[in-house]
Amino acid sequence: YCFDDHGRHFMNNPSPSPSPQTSSPRRWFEGLNGLRAIAALLIVVDHSAESSGLTFHSDFWGPYLARLDIGVSIFFALSGLLLFYPFVMAQLTHGNTPAAAPFWFRRFVRIYPGYWIALLIVLPLGLSDPVRGTVGHLMTFGLVHTYSRDPGRVFSGITQSWSLVTEIGFYLALPFLAWVGRRLGKKHSLDQQAVRLLLWCSMLAFSSLIFRVVMFKVSKFGIGTWGSISVAWTPSYLDLFAAGMGLSVLSAWSAVNPSVGERLSQIAQRTWIWWSLAALLFWAMCSQLPLAKGLFRASFELEVLRQSIYGLIGICLIVPIVFARPRSTPFLRFLDSRVMDYLGIVSYGIYLWHKAFIYVAHNVFDWPELTGNFWVILAFSTFGSIAAAGLSHRLVEDPLTKMGKRFLQRSR
Repeated sequence: YCFDDHGRHFMNNPSPSPSPQTSSPRRWFEGLNGLRAIAALLIVVDHSAESSGLTFHSDFWGPYLARLDIGVSIFFALSGLLLFYPFVMAQLTHGNTPAAAPFWFRRFVRIYPGYWIALLIVLPLGLSDPVRGTVGHLMTFGLVHTYSRDPGRVFSGITQSWSLVTEIGFYLALPFLAWVGRRLGKKHSLDQQAVRLLLWCSMLAFSSLIFRVVMFKVSKFGIGTWGSISVAWTPSYLDLFAAGMGLSVLSAWSAVNPSVGERLSQIAQRTWIWWSLAALLFWAMCSQLPLAKGLFRASFELEVLRQSIYGLIGICLIVPIVFARPRSTPFLRFLDSRVMDYLGIVSYGIYLWHKAFIYVAHNVFDWPELTGNFWVILAFSTFGSIAAAGLSHRLVEDPLTKMGKRFLQRSR
């Protein structure tokens, strides 16, 4: 198993003692890049609708547009799925656990250079939220600004970069979480290890709820500002990462136990059921729950319910891609098309750059915030960010990823 330079996930047929003279067949999860592209584009639509005011002015479309921030939750679940998988497979096949240092190095190369390039361009041009002071700049460039005691710094610079801080927290914790999972399964059979890993993922999801409850109480009793700021921290979203981690356990388990794989394939094969369930959950959440819009938040209980529904929707979207037969339905073939695959490859850049082009649209047409034509703003943010993302991937991200891979190979 490995990850190629485009983020596609390859999985070799596992064997506890593979022979170096034989090459085992490999497959990637067709459509995973397509889902990544959809997640990024959902965020683009979400921010375009907010910036134009459509989210707040339309009684019918507003509740649905406000919930397109689910794209971030899909990204978190995908990170849990893809990044935990090598650790799980190494455990179930008695292989070598991925070393933490190379893992962190690859994550650093994947996240920081593209982010720094975007930030160095959008900040001087005024196409981002302002960053205040030397400390603010250091924290923003270091992607630790959500841990500032100043609430004004949480969304400074590239507004959506708060989620990158959350991702980095998960990257730092993952080798330790995998070590705990391995210890829990020590001296147990393969199936028992898989079950214990699933229980471990469930415990992580539950710990996320406990963390949010504790921080809510801190905020309620006015103990500092940590209660309100902590909603952007990694522990607050650990349940979403854990959902993807659980799917990675099932995927690895199915790879080493054909009977489990066959049952999961049968469950996932009716893809229309899973995606219909995702649509139904999304409709019910948007139309039946009085959730807040934009950066505002509803009651604590409603926010917990909203995030739980986000996680369930993410699972429903991912299951057919991971467990159903590749390209077995029109929608799976669409997700695996060249266009969607490419958009998934550059989705990180789309996520980084789209807000800057929303600022460009407002400046060009002299539209104050919360005004303007939604479709014009959406066109600017979509096509502008795709172009910038393509350049960023070609000139920065892809060369540095390959350079980092060569560096790690020489280090070994």
